[in-house]
Amino acid sequence: MKLPPSIFWTWFAGFARRLPSGDPPGHMLDELLAQLQCFDDRIYFELSTNTATKELILTASGDIAVFPVIDALVEAAPPIDGWLFVPLKPPMGFAFTHRNNEIELDVSQLWFRPLKSTSEPQSLGLRLGVPNADFVLQRQTVDTAYTILETGIGERSCAIDIQHVEIDDLPHDPSAEGYLEIERLSKYIDWHKKKNAE
Repeated sequence: MKLPPSIFWTWFAGFARRLPSGDPPGHMLDELLAQLQCFDDRIYFELSTNTATKELILTASGDIAVFPVIDALVEAAPPIDGWLFVPLKPPMGFAFTHRNNEIELDVSQLWFRPLKSTSEPQSLGLRLGVPNADFVLQRQTVDTAYTILETGIGERSCAIDIQHVEIDDLPHDPSAEGYLEIERLSKYIDWHKKKNAE
């Protein structure tokens, strides 16, 4: 039987008081995950404790079915001094470097090309233009693109607003090939949604 939100937040209030300054030890992170997954085993978290206001971000790893569960859990959170509780990974923009093993991408330099489906015109697909895409795909999967998009536009938008993602080499002249700068993606998504709501 899953625990009610109040049980988790009562536990978390005590946990927050026990947290040492600096980075939490691994056993405390394991404890937090175990308590969250007593509530729902599809919930994960990101924790920031090195700022004046500490943050607990609850994430569903892109599983849309879990979004309402996380929304409800965060909505039930009581005020706890010095803490901010965030449902799903928030949008952070694209001014960052994605590093993973041999891969290092300046994400601000990526471009995207909208892809349209004739059978599902309301769906939005994206082709990410990545320098040396073959090198990237030899070492990682297209999940790299989802990781980048989730960071840039947030977990909710990435999961709900984008139905397909692929990676290709960035053309020499991206704009001539129908690509747009990655920083314009959020505004493009808003335009796409409004257009299809008409």
